[in-house]
Amino acid sequence: MFLTKERLRLYLGGLLLLQLLACARLFPAARVGHVDFRTFYTTGHMLRTGNAIYDYEAEKSAQSALVSPNLYALPFMFPPYAALLFVPLALGSYLTGYFLFFALNLCFCGLALAVMRPYTASLGARWRPLAPLLFLSFMPLGIALMFGQVSILLLLLYCACFALLQSGKPFLAGILLSVALIKFQIALPVALLFFIWRQWRFIAGFLCGALVLALISVRITGVKVLESYGHSLFFMSHEASNAVGEARYAMFSAQMPNLYGFFHSISRGAPWGLALTILSSLLVLLWAATQKPSLPLAILAGILVSYHLYLYDLTLLLLPMSLVFNQNIDSSPHGREKCSFYAKRLSGPLLALGRFYRFR
Repeated sequence: MFLTKERLRLYLGGLLLLQLLACARLFPAARVGHVDFRTFYTTGHMLRTGNAIYDYEAEKSAQSALVSPNLYALPFMFPPYAALLFVPLALGSYLTGYFLFFALNLCFCGLALAVMRPYTASLGARWRPLAPLLFLSFMPLGIALMFGQVSILLLLLYCACFALLQSGKPFLAGILLSVALIKFQIALPVALLFFIWRQWRFIAGFLCGALVLALISVRITGVKVLESYGHSLFFMSHEASNAVGEARYAMFSAQMPNLYGFFHSISRGAPWGLALTILSSLLVLLWAATQKPSLPLAILAGILVSYHLYLYDLTLLLLPMSLVFNQNIDSSPHGREKCSFYAKRLSGPLLALGRFYRFR
Protein backbone atom coordinates (compact mmCIF):
# COMPACT_ATOMS: atom_id res chain seq x y z
CA MET A 1 0.00 0.00 0.00
CA PHE A 2 1.29 3.43 -0.94
CA LEU A 3 2.32 5.36 2.18
CA THR A 4 0.83 8.83 1.77
CA LYS A 5 1.52 11.53 4.35
CA GLU A 6 -1.94 11.01 5.85
CA ARG A 7 -1.42 7.26 6.17
CA LEU A 8 2.01 7.79 7.67
CA ARG A 9 0.50 10.11 10.26
CA LEU A 10 -2.16 7.56 11.15
CA TYR A 11 0.22 4.58 11.23
CA LEU A 12 3.12 6.17 13.12
CA GLY A 13 0.79 8.14 15.37
CA GLY A 14 -0.92 4.91 16.38
CA LEU A 15 2.41 3.23 17.02
CA LEU A 16 3.56 6.20 19.10
CA LEU A 17 0.38 6.01 21.17
CA LEU A 18 0.99 2.30 21.80
CA GLN A 19 4.56 3.18 22.73
CA LEU A 20 3.39 5.71 25.31
CA LEU A 21 0.90 3.23 26.77
CA ALA A 22 3.62 0.58 27.07
CA CYS A 23 5.94 3.08 28.76
CA ALA A 24 3.19 4.06 31.20
CA ARG A 25 2.69 0.39 32.02
CA LEU A 26 6.40 -0.07 32.72
CA PHE A 27 6.86 3.08 34.79
CA PRO A 28 5.66 1.61 38.14
CA ALA A 29 8.29 -1.14 37.87
CA ALA A 30 10.95 1.43 36.96
CA ARG A 31 10.00 3.66 39.90
CA VAL A 32 10.59 0.89 42.44
CA GLY A 33 13.81 -0.28 40.76
CA HIS A 34 12.64 -3.43 39.00
CA VAL A 35 14.34 -2.54 35.73
CA ASP A 36 17.86 -2.86 34.33
CA PHE A 37 18.97 0.59 35.47
CA ARG A 38 19.05 -0.98 38.93
CA THR A 39 22.36 -2.70 38.18
CA PHE A 40 23.88 0.31 36.39
CA TYR A 41 23.09 2.63 39.29
CA THR A 42 24.47 0.32 41.98
CA THR A 43 27.58 -0.52 39.93
CA GLY A 44 28.29 3.20 39.49
CA HIS A 45 27.85 3.68 43.24
CA MET A 46 30.12 0.72 44.06
CA LEU A 47 32.81 1.98 41.70
CA ARG A 48 32.59 5.50 43.13
CA THR A 49 32.86 4.28 46.73
CA GLY A 50 35.73 1.88 45.99
CA ASN A 51 33.79 -1.38 46.40
CA ALA A 52 34.63 -4.36 44.21
CA ILE A 53 32.31 -5.05 41.29
CA TYR A 54 31.50 -8.42 39.68
CA ASP A 55 30.77 -9.90 43.11
CA TYR A 56 27.25 -11.34 43.06
CA GLU A 57 26.63 -11.19 46.80
CA ALA A 58 28.01 -7.65 47.02
CA GLU A 59 25.80 -6.59 44.12
CA LYS A 60 22.73 -8.15 45.74
CA SER A 61 23.44 -6.38 49.02
CA ALA A 62 24.05 -3.03 47.33
CA GLN A 63 20.95 -3.25 45.15
CA SER A 64 18.74 -4.14 48.10
CA ALA A 65 20.19 -1.29 50.18
CA LEU A 66 20.36 1.42 47.51
CA VAL A 67 17.35 0.64 45.32
CA SER A 68 14.83 -1.87 46.71
CA PRO A 69 14.97 -5.25 48.47
CA ASN A 70 15.11 -8.26 46.17
CA LEU A 71 15.86 -11.95 46.60
CA TYR A 72 18.22 -11.92 43.61
CA ALA A 73 20.71 -9.46 42.17
CA LEU A 74 20.63 -8.18 38.61
CA PRO A 75 24.34 -8.75 37.87
CA PHE A 76 26.50 -6.29 35.96
CA MET A 77 27.70 -8.19 32.87
CA PHE A 78 29.40 -5.40 30.96
CA PRO A 79 33.13 -4.51 30.65
CA PRO A 80 34.47 -2.32 33.49
CA TYR A 81 34.88 0.81 31.33
CA ALA A 82 31.09 0.83 30.79
CA ALA A 83 30.59 1.43 34.52
CA LEU A 84 32.32 4.83 34.26
CA LEU A 85 29.23 6.27 32.54
CA PHE A 86 27.13 5.59 35.62
CA VAL A 87 29.46 6.95 38.30
CA PRO A 88 28.09 10.54 38.03
CA LEU A 89 24.53 9.19 37.79
CA ALA A 90 25.01 7.46 41.15
CA LEU A 91 25.79 10.69 43.02
CA GLY A 92 22.13 11.18 43.89
CA SER A 93 19.21 8.87 44.61
CA TYR A 94 18.16 6.01 42.37
CA LEU A 95 15.17 7.92 40.97
CA THR A 96 17.29 10.98 40.25
CA GLY A 97 19.82 8.85 38.40
CA TYR A 98 17.04 7.04 36.53
CA PHE A 99 15.42 10.25 35.25
CA LEU A 100 18.80 11.74 34.33
CA PHE A 101 19.66 8.66 32.30
CA PHE A 102 16.19 8.73 30.72
CA ALA A 103 16.88 12.30 29.57
CA LEU A 104 20.37 11.31 28.45
CA ASN A 105 18.93 8.47 26.37
CA LEU A 106 16.56 10.91 24.68
CA CYS A 107 19.60 13.05 23.84
CA PHE A 108 21.37 9.99 22.41
CA CYS A 109 18.30 9.32 20.26
CA GLY A 110 18.28 12.91 19.01
CA LEU A 111 21.99 12.74 18.19
CA ALA A 112 21.49 9.44 16.31
CA LEU A 113 18.76 11.12 14.25
CA ALA A 114 21.05 14.07 13.54
CA VAL A 115 23.90 11.77 12.46
CA MET A 116 21.57 9.84 10.13
CA ARG A 117 19.91 12.94 8.67
CA PRO A 118 22.11 13.06 5.52
CA TYR A 119 21.25 9.41 4.83
CA THR A 120 17.50 9.73 5.45
CA ALA A 121 16.84 12.79 3.29
CA SER A 122 14.02 11.07 1.39
CA LEU A 123 12.15 10.44 4.63
CA GLY A 124 12.42 14.13 5.52
CA ALA A 125 11.35 15.14 2.02
CA ARG A 126 8.22 13.00 2.29
CA TRP A 127 7.33 14.31 5.75
CA ARG A 128 9.71 16.18 8.06
CA PRO A 129 8.72 14.36 11.31
CA LEU A 130 8.88 10.95 9.60
CA ALA A 131 12.37 9.91 10.74
CA PRO A 132 11.89 11.06 14.37
CA LEU A 133 8.52 9.30 14.55
CA LEU A 134 10.02 6.17 13.03
CA PHE A 135 12.60 6.12 15.83
CA LEU A 136 10.32 7.11 18.72
CA SER A 137 7.50 4.73 17.76
CA PHE A 138 9.81 1.69 17.52
CA MET A 139 8.86 -0.49 20.49
CA PRO A 140 12.40 -1.75 21.37
CA LEU A 141 13.56 1.86 21.75
CA GLY A 142 10.73 2.61 24.17
CA ILE A 143 11.57 -0.46 26.23
CA ALA A 144 15.25 0.57 26.28
CA LEU A 145 14.17 3.99 27.57
CA MET A 146 12.00 2.59 30.36
CA PHE A 147 14.43 -0.16 31.37
CA GLY A 148 17.30 2.32 31.52
CA GLN A 149 19.33 0.24 29.09
CA VAL A 150 22.37 1.29 27.04
CA SER A 151 20.90 0.23 23.69
CA ILE A 152 20.21 3.81 22.57
CA LEU A 153 23.81 4.79 23.28
CA LEU A 154 24.87 1.81 21.17
CA LEU A 155 22.51 2.95 18.40
CA LEU A 156 24.27 6.33 18.42
CA LEU A 157 27.69 4.64 18.28
CA TYR A 158 26.71 2.44 15.33
CA CYS A 159 25.07 5.36 13.49
CA ALA A 160 28.25 7.45 13.96
CA CYS A 161 30.33 4.47 12.86
CA PHE A 162 28.21 4.18 9.70
CA ALA A 163 28.56 7.91 8.99
CA LEU A 164 32.35 7.73 9.37
CA LEU A 165 32.51 4.77 6.99
CA GLN A 166 30.44 6.70 4.46
CA SER A 167 32.83 9.65 4.86
CA GLY A 168 35.87 7.49 4.14
CA LYS A 169 37.18 7.38 7.73
CA PRO A 170 37.34 3.66 8.54
CA PHE A 171 39.99 3.97 11.26
CA LEU A 172 37.81 6.31 13.34
CA ALA A 173 34.81 4.09 12.62
CA GLY A 174 36.70 1.12 14.01
CA ILE A 175 37.49 3.06 17.18
CA LEU A 176 33.78 3.76 17.68
CA LEU A 177 32.97 0.08 17.19
CA SER A 178 35.44 -0.75 19.96
CA VAL A 179 33.43 1.47 22.33
CA ALA A 180 30.36 -0.58 21.33
CA LEU A 181 32.07 -3.57 23.00
CA ILE A 182 29.84 -2.55 25.90
CA LYS A 183 27.74 -5.31 24.33
CA PHE A 184 30.52 -7.40 22.88
CA GLN A 185 28.17 -10.20 21.86
CA ILE A 186 27.04 -7.95 18.98
CA ALA A 187 30.21 -5.94 18.33
CA LEU A 188 32.53 -8.97 18.01
CA PRO A 189 30.58 -10.61 15.12
CA VAL A 190 30.51 -7.21 13.39
CA ALA A 191 34.29 -6.88 13.78
CA LEU A 192 34.76 -10.48 12.59
CA LEU A 193 32.85 -9.75 9.38
CA PHE A 194 34.93 -6.63 8.71
CA PHE A 195 38.04 -8.75 9.26
CA ILE A 196 36.78 -11.33 6.73
CA TRP A 197 35.97 -8.49 4.34
CA ARG A 198 39.62 -7.33 4.72
CA GLN A 199 38.75 -3.86 5.91
CA TRP A 200 42.16 -3.47 7.51
CA ARG A 201 42.01 0.21 8.50
CA PHE A 202 38.68 -0.39 10.21
CA ILE A 203 40.13 -3.39 12.07
CA ALA A 204 43.21 -1.39 13.03
CA GLY A 205 41.01 1.30 14.59
CA PHE A 206 38.94 -1.34 16.35
CA LEU A 207 42.00 -3.06 17.82
CA CYS A 208 43.57 0.23 18.93
CA GLY A 209 40.36 1.31 20.62
CA ALA A 210 39.88 -2.11 22.22
CA LEU A 211 43.44 -2.03 23.59
CA VAL A 212 42.92 1.39 25.18
CA LEU A 213 39.60 0.30 26.70
CA ALA A 214 41.20 -2.90 28.00
CA LEU A 215 43.91 -0.85 29.74
CA ILE A 216 41.24 1.43 31.23
CA SER A 217 39.34 -1.63 32.45
CA VAL A 218 42.47 -3.08 34.05
CA ARG A 219 43.09 0.27 35.73
CA ILE A 220 39.55 0.27 37.11
CA THR A 221 39.40 -3.28 38.47
CA GLY A 222 42.82 -4.92 38.23
CA VAL A 223 43.77 -8.07 36.35
CA LYS A 224 42.41 -10.53 38.92
CA VAL A 225 38.95 -8.99 38.90
CA LEU A 226 38.91 -9.06 35.08
CA GLU A 227 39.77 -12.75 35.20
CA SER A 228 36.93 -13.37 37.64
CA TYR A 229 34.67 -11.36 35.30
CA GLY A 230 35.44 -13.78 32.47
CA HIS A 231 34.85 -16.75 34.73
CA SER A 232 31.58 -15.30 35.99
CA LEU A 233 30.30 -14.83 32.43
CA PHE A 234 30.89 -18.50 31.72
CA PHE A 235 29.49 -19.51 35.10
CA MET A 236 26.31 -17.44 34.66
CA SER A 237 25.71 -18.85 31.18
CA HIS A 238 26.06 -22.37 32.54
CA GLU A 239 23.91 -21.78 35.63
CA ALA A 240 21.15 -20.03 33.67
CA SER A 241 20.41 -23.27 31.80
CA ASN A 242 17.72 -24.08 34.40
CA ALA A 243 14.78 -22.18 35.88
CA VAL A 244 16.52 -21.41 39.19
CA GLY A 245 19.60 -20.08 37.42
CA GLU A 246 17.46 -17.99 35.07
CA ALA A 247 15.78 -16.28 38.02
CA ARG A 248 19.07 -15.85 39.90
CA TYR A 249 20.92 -14.19 37.02
CA ALA A 250 17.93 -12.72 35.11
CA MET A 251 18.97 -14.56 31.95
CA PHE A 252 15.85 -15.87 30.22
CA SER A 253 16.98 -17.72 27.13
CA ALA A 254 13.48 -18.29 25.71
CA GLN A 255 12.90 -14.52 25.64
CA MET A 256 15.93 -13.75 23.47
CA PRO A 257 14.97 -12.57 19.94
CA ASN A 258 17.93 -14.21 18.21
CA LEU A 259 18.90 -17.63 16.88
CA TYR A 260 19.85 -18.86 20.34
CA GLY A 261 16.48 -17.87 21.78
CA PHE A 262 14.61 -19.39 18.83
CA PHE A 263 16.29 -22.80 19.00
CA HIS A 264 16.28 -22.80 22.81
CA SER A 265 12.50 -22.29 22.69
CA ILE A 266 11.72 -25.04 20.22
CA SER A 267 14.18 -27.50 21.80
CA ARG A 268 13.25 -26.51 25.39
CA GLY A 269 16.91 -26.34 26.28
CA ALA A 270 17.89 -29.71 24.79
CA PRO A 271 21.50 -30.08 23.53
CA TRP A 272 20.37 -30.35 19.92
CA GLY A 273 19.00 -26.80 20.19
CA LEU A 274 22.48 -25.47 21.02
CA ALA A 275 23.95 -27.49 18.15
CA LEU A 276 21.44 -25.97 15.73
CA THR A 277 22.22 -22.51 17.11
CA ILE A 278 25.93 -22.96 16.41
CA LEU A 279 25.30 -24.39 12.94
CA SER A 280 22.81 -21.69 11.92
CA SER A 281 25.06 -18.94 13.33
CA LEU A 282 27.96 -20.19 11.24
CA LEU A 283 25.75 -20.27 8.15
CA VAL A 284 24.59 -16.69 8.76
CA LEU A 285 28.17 -15.49 9.16
CA LEU A 286 29.34 -17.43 6.10
CA TRP A 287 26.53 -15.96 4.01
CA ALA A 288 27.23 -12.43 5.27
CA ALA A 289 30.94 -12.91 4.52
CA THR A 290 30.12 -13.45 0.83
CA GLN A 291 28.33 -10.08 0.60
CA LYS A 292 29.82 -6.64 0.04
CA PRO A 293 31.15 -4.89 3.17
CA SER A 294 28.21 -3.25 4.90
CA LEU A 295 27.78 -2.14 8.50
CA PRO A 296 23.96 -2.47 8.42
CA LEU A 297 24.32 -6.05 7.16
CA ALA A 298 26.95 -6.79 9.81
CA ILE A 299 24.60 -5.44 12.51
CA LEU A 300 21.80 -7.72 11.35
CA ALA A 301 24.14 -10.72 11.36
CA GLY A 302 25.55 -9.73 14.77
CA ILE A 303 22.05 -9.52 16.27
CA LEU A 304 21.09 -12.93 14.91
CA VAL A 305 24.20 -14.76 16.13
CA SER A 306 24.58 -12.92 19.45
CA TYR A 307 24.44 -15.20 22.48
CA HIS A 308 22.70 -12.81 24.89
CA LEU A 309 20.03 -10.46 23.52
CA TYR A 310 16.71 -8.94 24.56
CA LEU A 311 14.03 -6.97 22.80
CA TYR A 312 15.51 -3.57 23.71
CA ASP A 313 18.71 -4.59 21.88
CA LEU A 314 16.70 -4.60 18.65
CA THR A 315 16.88 -0.79 18.89
CA LEU A 316 19.97 -1.23 16.67
CA LEU A 317 17.65 -2.30 13.84
CA LEU A 318 16.68 1.34 13.44
CA LEU A 319 19.91 1.90 11.50
CA PRO A 320 19.21 -0.60 8.69
CA MET A 321 15.46 0.06 8.84
CA SER A 322 15.82 3.80 8.32
CA LEU A 323 18.18 3.24 5.39
CA VAL A 324 15.83 0.74 3.74
CA PHE A 325 12.79 2.99 4.15
CA ASN A 326 14.73 6.02 2.95
CA GLN A 327 15.84 4.19 -0.18
CA ASN A 328 12.40 2.91 -1.07
CA ILE A 329 9.87 5.51 0.07
CA ASP A 330 9.34 7.32 -3.22
CA SER A 331 6.26 8.16 -5.24
CA SER A 332 6.88 5.97 -8.28
CA PRO A 333 4.92 2.73 -8.83
CA HIS A 334 8.20 0.81 -8.67
CA GLY A 335 9.01 2.56 -5.41
CA ARG A 336 5.60 1.60 -4.00
CA GLU A 337 6.23 -2.02 -4.83
CA LYS A 338 9.69 -1.95 -3.26
CA CYS A 339 8.44 -0.16 -0.14
CA SER A 340 5.72 -2.77 0.34
CA PHE A 341 8.23 -5.58 -0.28
CA TYR A 342 10.75 -4.30 2.28
CA ALA A 343 8.06 -3.46 4.82
CA LYS A 344 6.84 -7.07 4.68
CA ARG A 345 10.39 -8.41 4.87
CA LEU A 346 11.18 -6.28 7.93
CA SER A 347 7.88 -6.61 9.78
CA GLY A 348 7.69 -10.40 9.39
CA PRO A 349 10.91 -11.23 11.27
CA LEU A 350 10.22 -8.57 13.91
CA LEU A 351 6.77 -10.01 14.63
CA ALA A 352 8.19 -13.52 14.75
CA LEU A 353 10.94 -12.46 17.14
CA GLY A 354 8.44 -10.63 19.30
CA ARG A 355 6.52 -13.83 19.97
CA PHE A 356 9.50 -15.15 21.89
CA TYR A 357 9.69 -12.14 24.19
CA ARG A 358 7.78 -11.51 27.41
CA PHE A 359 8.33 -8.56 29.76
CA ARG A 360 10.20 -9.80 32.76
